[in-house]
Amino acid sequence: MSNFTLSALNNLCLVTDSEIKHHQEEPILTREEQACIDNTKAALNTIRYSPRAATMQLIIDYAATSAEQE
Repeated sequence: MSNFTLSALNNLCLVTDSEIKHHQEEPILTREEQACIDNTKAALNTIRYSPRAATMQLIIDYAATSAEQE
């Protein structure tokens, strides 16, 4: 790698403390945006996952064959 390429890459990778702090700050949301996020979180908390019987049977069969092999 030539010196020119190395210096160009070094310049591209410079990050200042203020830039890091800027990216770590919490974004400021409007009241409407926050309400939408809260509604989405509430909806996601109500979702219940229940695998199908066929899926459960495959898991049980796999566990049984794995136990037999050991």
